[in-house]
Amino acid sequence: MSTTETRRVPGSARIVPLALLLFLWFLADSRVALAQRWREEPGRWEFTGKMVVRPLQIEHWMERGFTREQAQVLYTQAVNYTVDTLGEHVYRYHDRMDEYWFHVPPGRSENDIGEQLIATGYYRYVCPNWWAAPLGLAASETTLDDCTNDPLLSSQWHHTRIESCAGWQIHTAGHDDVVIGFIDLGLAIGHEDVSNLNEYRRTGYNALEQCWESATCSIEEGSTWHGTKALGAGAATGNNEAGVSGIGWSLRHRMLNGVGQLEFFLDSLWVSATAGDRVICSTAGFDMTDSFIWKQYFDNTEAMVMSDQFDPVPLVFQAAGNEPDWDYEPFPYIVIVGGTQQNDARWWEDETWGSPVGDFIDVMAPAKDIYSTAGNSQYTVTSGTSFAVPQAAGLAALIWSYDPNLDREDVLDFLYRGCDPIVDYDPDFHGHGRINVFNSLALASGSLWTRDPYPGEAGTTNDFKAAGAEEGATVWFFYGDGSGQTQVTVGNCTITLDIANATLIPAESAVATANGAAIIQQAVPGSWSEETVWLQCVEEEGCRKSNVVVFEFE
Repeated sequence: MSTTETRRVPGSARIVPLALLLFLWFLADSRVALAQRWREEPGRWEFTGKMVVRPLQIEHWMERGFTREQAQVLYTQAVNYTVDTLGEHVYRYHDRMDEYWFHVPPGRSENDIGEQLIATGYYRYVCPNWWAAPLGLAASETTLDDCTNDPLLSSQWHHTRIESCAGWQIHTAGHDDVVIGFIDLGLAIGHEDVSNLNEYRRTGYNALEQCWESATCSIEEGSTWHGTKALGAGAATGNNEAGVSGIGWSLRHRMLNGVGQLEFFLDSLWVSATAGDRVICSTAGFDMTDSFIWKQYFDNTEAMVMSDQFDPVPLVFQAAGNEPDWDYEPFPYIVIVGGTQQNDARWWEDETWGSPVGDFIDVMAPAKDIYSTAGNSQYTVTSGTSFAVPQAAGLAALIWSYDPNLDREDVLDFLYRGCDPIVDYDPDFHGHGRINVFNSLALASGSLWTRDPYPGEAGTTNDFKAAGAEEGATVWFFYGDGSGQTQVTVGNCTITLDIANATLIPAESAVATANGAAIIQQAVPGSWSEETVWLQCVEEEGCRKSNVVVFEFE
Protein backbone atom coordinates (compact mmCIF):
# COMPACT_ATOMS: atom_id res chain seq x y z
CA MET A 1 0.00 0.00 0.00
CA SER A 2 1.38 3.42 -0.87
CA THR A 3 1.58 6.09 1.79
CA THR A 4 -1.28 7.99 0.17
CA GLU A 5 -3.76 5.10 -0.16
CA THR A 6 -6.72 4.79 2.16
CA ARG A 7 -8.37 1.47 2.82
CA ARG A 8 -11.79 0.07 3.57
CA VAL A 9 -12.19 -3.01 5.76
CA PRO A 10 -14.67 -5.51 4.33
CA GLY A 11 -17.28 -6.91 6.67
CA SER A 12 -20.73 -6.49 8.03
CA ALA A 13 -22.04 -2.96 8.34
CA ARG A 14 -24.30 -3.93 11.26
CA ILE A 15 -23.70 -2.24 14.57
CA VAL A 16 -24.19 -3.10 18.21
CA PRO A 17 -26.61 -0.27 19.08
CA LEU A 18 -26.94 -0.65 22.84
CA ALA A 19 -23.28 -1.42 23.48
CA LEU A 20 -22.13 1.44 21.29
CA LEU A 21 -24.60 3.81 22.90
CA LEU A 22 -23.37 2.87 26.37
CA PHE A 23 -19.79 3.31 25.26
CA LEU A 24 -20.42 6.76 23.82
CA TRP A 25 -22.31 7.75 26.96
CA PHE A 26 -19.34 6.65 29.07
CA LEU A 27 -16.94 8.52 26.78
CA ALA A 28 -18.92 11.75 26.90
CA ASP A 29 -17.93 12.46 30.47
CA SER A 30 -14.24 12.55 29.56
CA ARG A 31 -14.65 14.35 26.26
CA VAL A 32 -13.02 17.74 25.92
CA ALA A 33 -14.20 20.84 24.16
CA LEU A 34 -11.55 21.03 21.51
CA ALA A 35 -12.14 24.70 20.91
CA GLN A 36 -10.84 25.18 24.43
CA ARG A 37 -8.11 22.55 24.27
CA TRP A 38 -6.27 22.91 20.97
CA ARG A 39 -4.88 26.41 21.09
CA GLU A 40 -1.87 27.63 19.18
CA GLU A 41 0.95 29.49 20.95
CA PRO A 42 2.88 31.28 18.19
CA GLY A 43 6.55 30.44 18.28
CA ARG A 44 5.99 27.42 20.49
CA TRP A 45 3.36 25.12 18.97
CA GLU A 46 1.29 25.88 15.96
CA PHE A 47 -1.14 24.17 13.57
CA THR A 48 0.21 22.85 10.27
CA GLY A 49 -3.04 22.09 8.47
CA LYS A 50 -2.40 18.36 8.94
CA MET A 51 -3.69 15.85 11.48
CA VAL A 52 -3.54 12.17 12.43
CA VAL A 53 -6.09 9.61 13.67
CA ARG A 54 -5.76 6.06 14.89
CA PRO A 55 -8.88 3.90 15.13
CA LEU A 56 -9.42 2.01 18.37
CA GLN A 57 -7.93 -1.41 17.77
CA ILE A 58 -9.78 -4.66 18.39
CA GLU A 59 -7.93 -5.13 21.68
CA HIS A 60 -8.95 -1.62 22.78
CA TRP A 61 -12.62 -2.42 22.19
CA MET A 62 -12.27 -5.71 24.07
CA GLU A 63 -10.69 -3.89 27.01
CA ARG A 64 -13.95 -1.94 27.17
CA GLY A 65 -15.99 -5.13 27.58
CA PHE A 66 -16.96 -6.03 24.02
CA THR A 67 -16.64 -9.54 22.66
CA ARG A 68 -14.12 -10.17 19.91
CA GLU A 69 -16.94 -10.38 17.35
CA GLN A 70 -18.40 -7.06 18.49
CA ALA A 71 -14.94 -5.52 18.59
CA GLN A 72 -14.28 -6.60 15.01
CA VAL A 73 -17.54 -5.01 13.87
CA LEU A 74 -16.76 -1.75 15.68
CA TYR A 75 -13.22 -1.65 14.33
CA THR A 76 -14.57 -2.20 10.79
CA GLN A 77 -17.04 0.63 11.23
CA ALA A 78 -14.27 2.92 12.49
CA VAL A 79 -12.01 2.23 9.52
CA ASN A 80 -14.80 2.64 6.99
CA TYR A 81 -15.97 5.86 8.65
CA THR A 82 -12.40 7.18 8.46
CA VAL A 83 -12.15 6.40 4.76
CA ASP A 84 -15.58 7.82 4.00
CA THR A 85 -14.97 11.01 5.99
CA LEU A 86 -11.37 11.77 5.11
CA GLY A 87 -10.96 9.99 1.78
CA GLU A 88 -8.89 12.10 -0.61
CA HIS A 89 -7.48 14.15 2.25
CA VAL A 90 -5.44 11.21 3.59
CA TYR A 91 -1.88 11.66 2.35
CA ARG A 92 -0.13 8.96 4.37
CA TYR A 93 -1.12 5.66 5.96
CA HIS A 94 1.25 4.02 8.45
CA ASP A 95 0.42 0.35 8.70
CA ARG A 96 2.83 -0.13 11.60
CA MET A 97 0.40 1.85 13.81
CA ASP A 98 -2.79 1.82 11.69
CA GLU A 99 -2.55 5.62 11.54
CA TYR A 100 -4.13 7.95 8.97
CA TRP A 101 -2.32 11.25 8.38
CA PHE A 102 -4.53 13.74 6.56
CA HIS A 103 -4.82 17.34 5.43
CA VAL A 104 -7.51 19.36 7.16
CA PRO A 105 -10.33 19.58 4.56
CA PRO A 106 -10.93 22.98 2.96
CA GLY A 107 -13.25 25.15 4.99
CA ARG A 108 -12.62 23.14 8.16
CA SER A 109 -10.28 23.73 11.11
CA GLU A 110 -8.29 21.37 13.35
CA ASN A 111 -10.74 21.87 16.21
CA ASP A 112 -13.77 21.54 13.92
CA ILE A 113 -12.81 18.26 12.22
CA GLY A 114 -11.23 16.97 15.41
CA GLU A 115 -14.43 17.47 17.38
CA GLN A 116 -16.40 15.61 14.70
CA LEU A 117 -14.04 12.63 14.71
CA ILE A 118 -13.75 12.37 18.47
CA ALA A 119 -17.52 12.53 18.89
CA THR A 120 -17.84 9.18 17.11
CA GLY A 121 -15.95 7.37 19.88
CA TYR A 122 -14.07 5.46 17.18
CA TYR A 123 -10.53 6.68 17.82
CA ARG A 124 -7.63 5.99 20.13
CA TYR A 125 -6.36 9.47 19.34
CA VAL A 126 -7.15 12.39 17.07
CA CYS A 127 -4.40 14.96 17.03
CA PRO A 128 -3.12 17.92 15.04
CA ASN A 129 0.24 17.36 13.39
CA TRP A 130 1.63 20.07 15.64
CA TRP A 131 4.65 22.14 14.78
CA ALA A 132 6.58 22.63 18.00
CA ALA A 133 9.80 24.40 18.86
CA PRO A 134 12.37 22.28 20.69
CA LEU A 135 12.64 22.55 24.46
CA GLY A 136 15.07 25.11 25.81
CA LEU A 137 16.71 28.26 24.65
CA ALA A 138 22.44 31.56 30.08
CA ALA A 139 27.59 31.21 31.75
CA SER A 140 28.96 30.00 34.96
CA GLU A 141 32.49 29.29 35.94
CA THR A 142 33.36 26.42 38.24
CA THR A 143 36.41 24.59 39.42
CA LEU A 144 36.90 21.26 37.72
CA ASP A 145 40.06 19.20 37.73
CA ASP A 146 41.10 18.89 34.11
CA CYS A 147 40.71 15.16 33.77
CA THR A 148 40.65 15.53 29.98
CA ASN A 149 42.66 17.72 27.63
CA ASP A 150 39.51 19.50 26.45
CA PRO A 151 40.34 23.20 27.05
CA LEU A 152 36.75 24.23 27.89
CA LEU A 153 35.97 21.39 30.27
CA SER A 154 36.21 23.71 33.28
CA SER A 155 33.22 25.66 31.92
CA GLN A 156 31.06 22.55 32.18
CA TRP A 157 29.99 22.72 35.83
CA HIS A 158 27.66 19.77 35.40
CA HIS A 159 30.52 17.29 35.03
CA THR A 160 31.53 18.09 38.63
CA ARG A 161 28.03 17.45 39.96
CA ILE A 162 27.52 14.15 38.14
CA GLU A 163 31.13 13.05 38.81
CA SER A 164 32.06 12.45 35.20
CA CYS A 165 35.81 12.56 35.85
CA ALA A 166 35.56 9.85 38.48
CA GLY A 167 33.40 7.80 36.13
CA TRP A 168 35.88 8.17 33.28
CA GLN A 169 38.54 6.33 35.28
CA ILE A 170 36.24 3.30 34.90
CA HIS A 171 35.17 3.70 31.28
CA THR A 172 35.28 6.39 28.58
CA ALA A 173 34.80 4.70 25.22
CA GLY A 174 31.75 4.30 23.05
CA HIS A 175 31.00 1.15 21.09
CA ASP A 176 30.11 0.70 17.43
CA ASP A 177 26.99 -1.28 18.37
CA VAL A 178 25.69 1.43 20.72
CA VAL A 179 24.44 4.51 18.87
CA ILE A 180 22.39 7.38 20.31
CA GLY A 181 19.78 8.75 17.94
CA PHE A 182 19.18 12.45 18.67
CA ILE A 183 15.80 13.71 17.42
CA ASP A 184 16.20 17.46 17.06
CA LEU A 185 16.54 20.26 14.49
CA GLY A 186 19.72 19.09 12.78
CA LEU A 187 23.45 19.41 13.37
CA ALA A 188 26.38 21.65 12.56
CA ILE A 189 28.07 18.81 10.73
CA GLY A 190 31.44 20.55 10.40
CA HIS A 191 31.88 21.14 14.13
CA GLU A 192 35.14 19.63 15.37
CA ASP A 193 33.59 18.36 18.60
CA VAL A 194 30.70 16.41 17.12
CA SER A 195 32.97 14.40 14.85
CA ASN A 196 33.23 13.81 11.15
CA LEU A 197 31.03 11.24 9.48
CA ASN A 198 32.10 7.61 10.06
CA GLU A 199 34.31 8.46 13.04
CA TYR A 200 31.81 8.63 15.87
CA ARG A 201 28.99 10.27 13.94
CA ARG A 202 26.62 8.05 11.99
CA THR A 203 24.64 8.96 8.87
CA GLY A 204 21.83 11.37 9.70
CA TYR A 205 18.22 11.39 8.60
CA ASN A 206 16.01 14.25 7.42
CA ALA A 207 12.40 13.42 8.33
CA LEU A 208 11.11 16.56 6.64
CA GLU A 209 12.27 15.21 3.28
CA GLN A 210 12.15 11.52 4.31
CA CYS A 211 15.72 10.98 3.14
CA TRP A 212 19.06 9.85 4.52
CA GLU A 213 21.93 12.32 4.68
CA SER A 214 23.67 12.63 1.32
CA ALA A 215 24.92 15.20 -1.16
CA THR A 216 21.30 16.00 -1.98
CA CYS A 217 19.79 15.52 1.49
CA SER A 218 21.07 17.80 4.23
CA ILE A 219 20.82 17.55 8.02
CA GLU A 220 22.67 20.86 8.50
CA GLU A 221 21.02 22.87 11.25
CA GLY A 222 19.76 26.41 10.89
CA SER A 223 20.68 29.35 13.08
CA THR A 224 19.14 28.09 16.36
CA TRP A 225 21.84 25.43 16.83
CA HIS A 226 19.53 23.69 19.30
CA GLY A 227 20.33 20.23 17.98
CA THR A 228 24.06 20.93 18.03
CA LYS A 229 23.85 22.09 21.65
CA ALA A 230 21.80 19.07 22.71
CA LEU A 231 23.99 16.54 20.93
CA GLY A 232 27.14 18.14 22.35
CA ALA A 233 25.80 17.92 25.91
CA GLY A 234 25.40 14.19 25.48
CA ALA A 235 28.06 13.08 23.02
CA ALA A 236 30.64 15.77 22.19
CA THR A 237 33.98 14.05 21.62
CA GLY A 238 36.10 14.08 24.79
CA ASN A 239 39.85 14.26 25.36
CA ASN A 240 40.45 15.44 21.78
CA GLU A 241 42.23 18.70 22.66
CA ALA A 242 39.19 20.64 21.49
CA GLY A 243 36.28 22.30 23.20
CA VAL A 244 34.14 20.33 25.63
CA SER A 245 33.23 16.74 26.43
CA GLY A 246 29.98 14.83 26.37
CA ILE A 247 29.17 12.09 28.86
CA GLY A 248 31.60 9.70 27.16
CA TRP A 249 34.70 10.45 25.08
CA SER A 250 33.65 8.61 21.92
CA LEU A 251 29.94 7.85 22.02
CA ARG A 252 28.46 7.02 18.62
CA HIS A 253 25.62 9.30 17.60
CA ARG A 254 23.14 10.03 14.84
CA MET A 255 21.16 13.22 14.20
CA LEU A 256 17.58 12.80 13.03
CA ASN A 257 16.15 16.09 11.86
CA GLY A 258 12.64 15.44 13.13
CA VAL A 259 11.63 18.13 15.60
CA GLY A 260 8.92 20.40 14.30
CA GLN A 261 5.83 18.56 13.16
CA LEU A 262 4.58 15.63 15.19
CA GLU A 263 4.62 13.45 12.07
CA PHE A 264 8.33 14.10 11.54
CA PHE A 265 9.11 13.29 15.16
CA LEU A 266 7.33 9.93 15.12
CA ASP A 267 8.91 9.07 11.77
CA SER A 268 12.35 9.82 13.27
CA LEU A 269 11.56 7.66 16.29
CA TRP A 270 10.91 4.61 14.13
CA VAL A 271 13.75 5.32 11.69
CA SER A 272 16.21 5.56 14.58
CA ALA A 273 15.03 2.28 16.09
CA THR A 274 15.02 0.53 12.71
CA ALA A 275 18.58 1.74 12.09
CA GLY A 276 19.62 -0.13 15.25
CA ASP A 277 20.13 2.84 17.56
CA ARG A 278 20.03 1.47 21.09
CA VAL A 279 19.33 4.84 22.73
CA ILE A 280 16.95 7.46 21.34
CA CYS A 281 17.06 10.98 22.80
CA SER A 282 14.16 13.33 22.10
CA THR A 283 14.04 17.06 22.83
CA ALA A 284 10.69 17.50 21.05
CA GLY A 285 8.71 20.36 22.53
CA PHE A 286 5.24 18.87 22.31
CA ASP A 287 2.80 19.59 25.12
CA MET A 288 2.65 16.19 26.79
CA THR A 289 -0.24 17.35 28.97
CA ASP A 290 -2.36 16.96 25.81
CA SER A 291 -3.91 13.49 26.20
CA PHE A 292 -4.09 13.02 22.43
CA ILE A 293 -0.35 13.56 21.99
CA TRP A 294 0.30 11.39 25.04
CA LYS A 295 -1.70 8.48 23.61
CA GLN A 296 0.00 8.74 20.24
CA TYR A 297 3.49 8.86 21.73
CA PHE A 298 2.58 6.06 24.16
CA ASP A 299 1.13 3.82 21.45
CA ASN A 300 4.12 4.26 19.17
CA THR A 301 6.69 3.55 21.88
CA GLU A 302 4.65 0.65 23.23
CA ALA A 303 4.52 -0.85 19.75
CA MET A 304 8.28 -0.38 19.44
CA VAL A 305 9.03 -2.00 22.79
CA MET A 306 6.66 -4.90 22.18
CA SER A 307 7.84 -5.50 18.63
CA ASP A 308 10.05 -8.49 17.89
CA GLN A 309 11.68 -6.34 15.20
CA PHE A 310 14.21 -4.82 17.61
CA ASP A 311 16.80 -6.77 19.59
CA PRO A 312 17.76 -5.22 21.87
CA VAL A 313 14.80 -2.91 22.25
CA PRO A 314 15.99 0.72 22.31
CA LEU A 315 15.75 2.98 25.34
CA VAL A 316 13.80 6.16 24.61
CA PHE A 317 14.59 9.33 26.61
CA GLN A 318 12.31 12.40 26.52
CA ALA A 319 12.89 15.90 27.89
CA ALA A 320 10.29 16.78 30.52
CA GLY A 321 9.78 20.31 29.22
CA ASN A 322 10.40 23.76 30.63
CA GLU A 323 6.92 24.50 31.97
CA PRO A 324 7.21 24.24 35.79
CA ASP A 325 3.51 23.48 36.21
CA TRP A 326 3.23 20.77 33.58
CA ASP A 327 1.69 17.63 35.04
CA TYR A 328 1.05 14.61 32.85
CA GLU A 329 0.79 10.86 33.10
CA PRO A 330 3.88 8.66 33.44
CA PHE A 331 5.18 6.94 30.30
CA PRO A 332 5.87 3.26 31.08
CA TYR A 333 8.12 2.85 28.03
CA ILE A 334 9.89 6.22 28.02
CA VAL A 335 12.45 7.73 30.40
CA ILE A 336 11.31 11.27 31.24
CA VAL A 337 14.18 13.55 32.32
CA GLY A 338 13.75 16.62 34.52
CA GLY A 339 16.35 19.26 35.28
CA THR A 340 18.56 20.39 38.18
CA GLN A 341 20.83 23.39 38.76
CA GLN A 342 24.24 24.00 40.34
CA ASN A 343 23.10 23.66 43.96
CA ASP A 344 21.55 20.25 43.16
CA ALA A 345 18.02 21.56 43.53
CA ARG A 346 15.31 21.39 40.91
CA TRP A 347 16.07 23.81 38.06
CA TRP A 348 13.79 26.78 38.58
CA GLU A 349 13.94 30.30 37.13
CA ASP A 350 10.40 31.55 37.80
CA GLU A 351 6.77 30.45 37.50
CA THR A 352 7.06 30.20 33.71
CA TRP A 353 10.57 28.82 33.19
CA GLY A 354 12.00 25.73 34.84
CA SER A 355 11.70 21.97 35.13
CA PRO A 356 8.36 20.33 35.84
CA VAL A 357 8.30 17.66 38.53
CA GLY A 358 5.84 14.93 39.39
CA ASP A 359 5.25 11.20 39.28
CA PHE A 360 5.95 11.24 35.54
CA ILE A 361 9.63 12.11 36.13
CA ASP A 362 11.97 9.11 35.98
CA VAL A 363 15.32 10.79 36.51
CA MET A 364 16.92 14.25 36.78
CA ALA A 365 20.06 15.74 35.19
CA PRO A 366 21.71 19.18 35.13
CA ALA A 367 19.72 21.66 33.01
CA LYS A 368 20.84 25.19 33.94
CA ASP A 369 23.73 26.98 32.21
CA ILE A 370 24.95 23.93 30.30
CA TYR A 371 28.06 24.77 28.26
CA SER A 372 28.05 22.92 24.95
CA THR A 373 28.75 22.98 21.23
CA ALA A 374 27.08 25.49 18.90
CA GLY A 375 27.13 26.47 15.24
CA ASN A 376 30.17 27.55 13.26
CA SER A 377 32.49 25.55 15.54
CA GLN A 378 31.52 27.76 18.48
CA TYR A 379 30.53 26.97 22.07
CA THR A 380 27.81 28.51 24.18
CA VAL A 381 25.86 28.22 27.41
CA THR A 382 22.16 27.41 27.47
CA SER A 383 19.44 26.14 29.82
CA GLY A 384 16.54 23.72 29.50
CA THR A 385 15.65 20.07 29.93
CA SER A 386 16.66 19.69 26.27
CA PHE A 387 20.22 19.72 27.62
CA ALA A 388 19.49 17.50 30.62
CA VAL A 389 18.00 14.63 28.61
CA PRO A 390 21.16 14.12 26.45
CA GLN A 391 23.21 13.63 29.61
CA ALA A 392 20.92 10.87 30.87
CA ALA A 393 20.81 9.28 27.41
CA GLY A 394 24.59 9.62 27.12
CA LEU A 395 25.08 7.85 30.44
CA ALA A 396 22.83 5.00 29.29
CA ALA A 397 24.93 4.71 26.11
CA LEU A 398 28.16 4.76 28.13
CA ILE A 399 26.90 1.98 30.42
CA TRP A 400 25.79 -0.03 27.40
CA SER A 401 29.16 0.58 25.72
CA TYR A 402 30.89 -0.78 28.81
CA ASP A 403 29.00 -4.04 28.30
CA PRO A 404 27.11 -4.29 24.98
CA ASN A 405 25.60 -7.61 26.11
CA LEU A 406 23.43 -5.93 28.73
CA ASP A 407 19.72 -5.70 28.03
CA ARG A 408 17.79 -2.47 28.36
CA GLU A 409 16.47 -3.36 31.82
CA ASP A 410 20.03 -3.85 33.12
CA VAL A 411 21.12 -0.50 31.69
CA LEU A 412 18.17 1.26 33.31
CA ASP A 413 18.85 -0.50 36.61
CA PHE A 414 22.46 0.76 36.74
CA LEU A 415 21.39 4.23 35.61
CA TYR A 416 18.65 4.52 38.22
CA ARG A 417 20.43 2.85 41.13
CA GLY A 418 23.42 5.14 40.69
CA CYS A 419 21.39 8.33 41.10
CA ASP A 420 21.94 10.82 43.91
CA PRO A 421 19.06 12.44 45.81
CA ILE A 422 18.64 16.14 45.05
CA VAL A 423 17.82 18.96 47.48
CA ASP A 424 14.47 18.24 49.16
CA TYR A 425 14.38 14.92 47.33
CA ASP A 426 10.98 13.29 46.97
CA PRO A 427 10.67 10.15 44.81
CA ASP A 428 7.12 11.14 43.92
CA PHE A 429 8.42 14.32 42.28
CA HIS A 430 12.04 13.68 41.27
CA GLY A 431 12.02 10.06 40.15
CA HIS A 432 15.20 8.20 41.05
CA GLY A 433 17.11 11.44 41.60
CA ARG A 434 19.98 13.09 39.71
CA ILE A 435 22.25 10.96 37.51
CA ASN A 436 25.79 10.14 38.66
CA VAL A 437 28.28 8.81 36.11
CA PHE A 438 30.69 7.45 38.73
CA ASN A 439 28.06 5.60 40.76
CA SER A 440 26.36 4.03 37.74
CA LEU A 441 29.55 2.88 36.01
CA ALA A 442 30.89 1.46 39.29
CA LEU A 443 27.70 -0.56 39.72
CA ALA A 444 27.88 -1.75 36.11
CA SER A 445 31.51 -2.81 36.56
CA GLY A 446 30.74 -5.01 39.57
CA SER A 447 33.83 -3.65 41.33
CA LEU A 448 34.60 -1.23 44.15
CA TRP A 449 36.04 2.13 43.10
CA THR A 450 37.36 5.22 44.83
CA ARG A 451 38.06 8.67 43.44
CA ASP A 452 39.98 11.86 44.13
CA PRO A 453 39.08 13.64 47.38
CA TYR A 454 36.76 16.61 46.95
CA PRO A 455 37.53 19.52 46.85
CA GLY A 456 41.11 18.25 47.03
CA GLU A 457 42.37 21.09 49.21
CA ALA A 458 44.59 20.79 52.27
CA GLY A 459 43.60 22.70 55.37
CA THR A 460 39.89 22.00 54.88
CA THR A 461 37.40 19.14 55.14
CA ASN A 462 37.31 16.81 52.15
CA ASP A 463 34.88 14.12 51.04
CA PHE A 464 36.46 10.70 50.44
CA LYS A 465 34.17 8.49 48.42
CA ALA A 466 33.83 4.91 47.21
CA ALA A 467 31.25 3.66 44.71
CA GLY A 468 30.04 0.25 43.56
CA ALA A 469 29.60 -1.11 47.09
CA GLU A 470 26.74 -3.31 48.21
CA GLU A 471 23.98 -1.38 49.95
CA GLY A 472 24.57 -1.46 53.70
CA ALA A 473 28.19 -2.62 53.39
CA THR A 474 30.88 -0.99 55.54
CA VAL A 475 33.67 0.65 53.54
CA TRP A 476 37.03 1.54 55.12
CA PHE A 477 39.39 4.19 53.73
CA PHE A 478 43.18 3.96 53.76
CA TYR A 479 46.04 6.18 52.66
CA GLY A 480 49.71 5.42 52.09
CA ASP A 481 52.94 7.07 50.99
CA GLY A 482 53.69 5.12 47.82
CA SER A 483 53.09 1.99 45.85
CA GLY A 484 53.70 -1.29 47.60
CA GLN A 485 51.79 -3.82 49.69
CA THR A 486 50.25 -3.68 53.14
CA GLN A 487 48.12 -6.36 54.77
CA VAL A 488 45.17 -4.92 56.70
CA THR A 489 42.28 -6.36 58.67
CA VAL A 490 38.83 -4.82 58.96
CA GLY A 491 36.20 -6.89 60.77
CA ASN A 492 36.46 -10.43 59.42
CA CYS A 493 38.23 -9.31 56.27
CA THR A 494 42.00 -9.56 55.90
CA ILE A 495 43.30 -8.29 52.57
CA THR A 496 46.52 -7.02 51.01
CA LEU A 497 46.31 -3.42 49.78
CA ASP A 498 48.35 -2.09 46.89
CA ILE A 499 49.83 0.87 48.77
CA ALA A 500 52.82 1.12 51.06
CA ASN A 501 52.42 1.81 54.78
CA ALA A 502 48.64 1.83 54.55
CA THR A 503 46.99 3.76 57.38
CA LEU A 504 43.32 4.16 58.20
CA ILE A 505 42.01 7.63 57.52
CA PRO A 506 40.87 8.82 60.99
CA ALA A 507 37.20 8.98 59.97
CA GLU A 508 37.74 5.27 59.16
CA SER A 509 34.52 3.92 57.65
CA ALA A 510 31.13 4.67 56.09
CA VAL A 511 28.07 2.56 55.26
CA ALA A 512 27.13 2.36 51.58
CA THR A 513 23.74 3.76 50.64
CA ALA A 514 21.29 2.37 48.07
CA ASN A 515 23.25 3.92 45.18
CA GLY A 516 26.40 2.00 46.15
CA ALA A 517 28.19 5.10 47.45
CA ALA A 518 30.02 5.40 50.77
CA ILE A 519 31.41 8.79 51.85
CA ILE A 520 33.46 9.94 54.81
CA GLN A 521 34.38 13.52 55.64
CA GLN A 522 37.89 14.15 56.85
CA ALA A 523 39.71 17.34 57.76
CA VAL A 524 43.00 17.30 55.81
CA PRO A 525 45.95 19.04 57.54
CA GLY A 526 47.30 22.15 55.87
CA SER A 527 50.73 20.49 55.92
CA TRP A 528 49.48 18.10 53.26
CA SER A 529 49.49 20.88 50.68
CA GLU A 530 51.39 19.68 47.61
CA GLU A 531 51.81 16.29 49.28
CA THR A 532 51.08 13.19 47.18
CA VAL A 533 49.06 10.43 48.83
CA TRP A 534 47.93 6.98 47.69
CA LEU A 535 44.29 6.14 48.47
CA GLN A 536 42.46 2.80 48.51
CA CYS A 537 39.23 1.44 50.03
CA VAL A 538 38.09 -1.92 51.39
CA GLU A 539 34.52 -3.22 51.50
CA GLU A 540 34.37 -5.25 54.69
CA GLU A 541 31.50 -7.65 53.94
CA GLY A 542 32.63 -8.57 50.43
CA CYS A 543 36.32 -8.29 51.36
CA ARG A 544 36.89 -6.34 48.14
CA LYS A 545 39.44 -3.61 47.56
CA SER A 546 39.10 -0.66 45.25
CA ASN A 547 41.43 0.81 42.68
CA VAL A 548 44.33 2.98 43.87
CA VAL A 549 44.13 6.75 43.41
CA VAL A 550 47.31 8.83 43.49
CA PHE A 551 46.46 12.39 44.45
CA GLU A 552 48.26 15.64 45.28
CA PHE A 553 46.42 18.08 47.52
CA GLU A 554 46.45 21.77 46.68
